[in-house]
Amino acid sequence: MSAQSERDDLTKLTVAELAQAFIASVQAAAATEHVGRINRLARQQAAIMQELRARGEERSVCERLATHADAEVRRWASSHLDWLDRPRPKEAPAPKRPLRPEILWQCDHPPPPALTRDEIAGRLRRGVPAACDRLMDFVLPAIGLWPQRRADIPATASRFGGKPWAPPDWQWPAAVEDEPLLFVGQINCAELRGLPGAELLPSSGLLSFFGDHDSVTGCFPFGDGGVYHWPDIDRLIPAEGTIEPIETFPSCALALRPFLDLPHPFSRAIGKLDLNEDQQRSYFDVWLDIRSHRIPPNCVAYAAFSKLLGWPHLVQSNLLESDDDTRLLLQVDGYCNGDMLHGWGPGGSLYYMLPESDLRACRFENCELEGQFT
Repeated sequence: MSAQSERDDLTKLTVAELAQAFIASVQAAAATEHVGRINRLARQQAAIMQELRARGEERSVCERLATHADAEVRRWASSHLDWLDRPRPKEAPAPKRPLRPEILWQCDHPPPPALTRDEIAGRLRRGVPAACDRLMDFVLPAIGLWPQRRADIPATASRFGGKPWAPPDWQWPAAVEDEPLLFVGQINCAELRGLPGAELLPSSGLLSFFGDHDSVTGCFPFGDGGVYHWPDIDRLIPAEGTIEPIETFPSCALALRPFLDLPHPFSRAIGKLDLNEDQQRSYFDVWLDIRSHRIPPNCVAYAAFSKLLGWPHLVQSNLLESDDDTRLLLQVDGYCNGDMLHGWGPGGSLYYMLPESDLRACRFENCELEGQFT
């Protein structure tokens, strides 16, 4: 059900029914720890009060609810009465600030060519000569997902955000207390053909990625996510759930960038090499240099490094790999679409991980969603 439909339904209720709906919403919010559901209920409460205001009943209902038997209902009603009595000077909306050129650089430029294997080996040989060969054994092909400014994005193109397309009989997934998962993005597998590493993924169809609100916003706990592969793109239609998701992320086109990837300096793989302190520091410098190849130095901090496959780029020093068999399917960083800057939680990344055997068998339903935040 859309937000507009919910508002329309409120107009059909009597004042007494609106008051009861408000009580039920406040009590439901007090009984859950799921932030996404709390936000949904808060919007519902605001919509009820807006409808009561339109009928001239907002204050009288709040005065009655301020003596309700439920302490949480009394607290909310009293707080709202205080808000009604508080003078609120009219303020002009703050003008929208343009995004800085450093933030816009990535979405306004195509992805630069990546370093070759020989070029990577040369950098490692100069920076960490004693461990060069062992480090080169870790090199994995990856497919970078480079955000692009584009006004008109085809519905089934690879993108982050927006609204998903799905088969007609598909049921929108839900997690805690039937709260719908949020659509993170999709990959059109046909666009991957011929790219190194793409042989591990389907040659056609759409891969769609979802995550629970509290997982993708950093509220924790992690694990509630979903990955779907729909082979027949021609059958897909705009997806709708029985409950409208609490949030839709900004839509952003993606350009594909094949490159060779090395493990993050804090990863378990690097830890097993037992590098000394100087070698660790040198490897970190080389790793950063390779990752930021041909990105202007003042733009590196604002660039997104989302990707398919390869190694997870960690936000924290915590390890992601639960065992040696776990592989990265998708990493999603914050991104800029030229108009908006979107981030995951307080400056983080999302990771869809699954066992190597499941990746090779395309058993994407076994993916687990993890995340790290600053």
